[in-house]
Amino acid sequence: MDKSVLISIRPKWCEKIVNGEKTIEVRKTRPKLQTPFKCYIYCTMDHPYISVSCGELDKLNYRTNTVCRCNGKVIGEFTCDRIDGLAPANDPYGIYDIDDDYVFQTCLENGALWDYGHGTPLYGWHISGLRIYDMPRDLGEFQRATDPCDSCHAEYTWECTGCKKLSGDIKRPPQSWCYVLEDYHA
Repeated sequence: MDKSVLISIRPKWCEKIVNGEKTIEVRKTRPKLQTPFKCYIYCTMDHPYISVSCGELDKLNYRTNTVCRCNGKVIGEFTCDRIDGLAPANDPYGIYDIDDDYVFQTCLENGALWDYGHGTPLYGWHISGLRIYDMPRDLGEFQRATDPCDSCHAEYTWECTGCKKLSGDIKRPPQSWCYVLEDYHA
């Protein structure tokens, strides 16, 4: 099975991604995968609480609709078809060397990029082929993808009793992102 990525995104950014406003997700790290690759979107438990209605995010019903609540669930997937390296500008200090249109696609202001990256290299993950699920998926439906175990040479690390690598069904969301097996429970 191929590796994919499970990425944690706050609800306000999930909404902008679903609405097509945010087409670039900025991160401090990037996967060691060749593009294109599949990314599953985990909507964090942060406010606002949002629900899904007919494949679209619906903030208006968040107080009454708990059946299809998206927070704490995997709400959809996209294809990351390109990753750009973002470097800090030499002059003036305090900004990244990217144009205004690029910043607009991130839905961040250039000052917010600096506050996030503090002058370290960042990565712009391009979002394409967005698909929002009619029913959000649980984290437990995803299997962590790990390399074969070095100590026992098992094909999958979760078969090894001597290895302490994180593996198996995902029980906690990733801090930023993690590798998962593609379509494990599709």
